[in-house]
Amino acid sequence: MPASPPRRQGPLPEDCAVFHCRGCWAVLGDSLQLCGQEPPGLSVLICFKVTSDVTWEDSLLVGLEGSLLGCAYYLLSCQSCGLAVGFILYSSGSDLAYLRGLFCFFKDSIICYFLQNQMIIEASKVNFPAVTLKERMHKIKEKLVDFNGRVELVMRKLEKLEQNNYVTEWQNSSTAPDDLLSGDARVNAN
Repeated sequence: MPASPPRRQGPLPEDCAVFHCRGCWAVLGDSLQLCGQEPPGLSVLICFKVTSDVTWEDSLLVGLEGSLLGCAYYLLSCQSCGLAVGFILYSSGSDLAYLRGLFCFFKDSIICYFLQNQMIIEASKVNFPAVTLKERMHKIKEKLVDFNGRVELVMRKLEKLEQNNYVTEWQNSSTAPDDLLSGDARVNAN
């Protein structure tokens, strides 16, 4: 009988939302990828993954005013309509350092579709529960430790099977007593 599939862990369906481009409704990401708290002065959704409908150019921009003053970043755009939807912070002061390399969607450019109640709400009017990278990293670490334990168990079983297979092959390949020369002896390791 096959094992039942593992239960998915994470937010319940009523907490899940899909992030759409305000300009064309292309799907850009979802709330399962949220990974940080919104910093003061920036109205953004911070994600560690986005869809292929989010693009950015190789050229860096530098913030000349506001919360991104002095920060270097890549501008995120919707591939379908070209709307600027956020940024990837490349360099910043220590106050925003935790955002480096993450996808930050401008809340004003995002519409949220909530799966459970099928509601559409502007991202600027939604407060998602705070999720920190520390919490996510702790969960990932727990999963890695569990996975490592499983791998070690499989390795031990594999080594035991190989050892048993080696002994069986050795026993099957031993010469028959009639073939032994007068000075040889046969030893069975049972």
